[in-house]
Amino acid sequence: MGMSEGGDVLDRQPEQVGPAPWLALACLVGLLLAYVVLTNFTGELRTALWGEPGTVTEADCRTYDNTVANAGTSTSCSGVFTPDDGGASFDVPVEGDIDAQPVRAWLVDGTSGTAYVSPTWWAGALPVGLSLLLAGLPAAVTVRHVRRVRAQRRRDPLYGSDPESSA
Repeated sequence: MGMSEGGDVLDRQPEQVGPAPWLALACLVGLLLAYVVLTNFTGELRTALWGEPGTVTEADCRTYDNTVANAGTSTSCSGVFTPDDGGASFDVPVEGDIDAQPVRAWLVDGTSGTAYVSPTWWAGALPVGLSLLLAGLPAAVTVRHVRRVRAQRRRDPLYGSDPESSA
């Protein structure tokens, strides 16, 4: 009789919750990756939405040969940005078509930012969508898992232990 009482104690231990710790970790990793994507790949989107208008003059582009590193060539452009509000001009990197100068451009992040010629808000659609996917998918799976576990616990409050089955 003493042994069966010990068996009952073991039978009443809660069942394993499942992959909840891994889902929580996936949520944290997803949020971190979303933050990295949003901070590094949405400059043009931020510029289109909140950029400071101005004019770029004296723009010049340089082409770099990266064939040694199997990267082909890259072009880097820079120019002098003059804000429309009459602030001081300063050198900035420039993205976009600068063939006909001076060009209208928008700048975000002040003197350390990039001036975009004709920025578009939809340029940020892919990074924002990717960020929502990276952060939202693990969160949705976690919420679904937690709801399933709670529903299972409501149906079976003793976590599956049946006193008659241990006899």
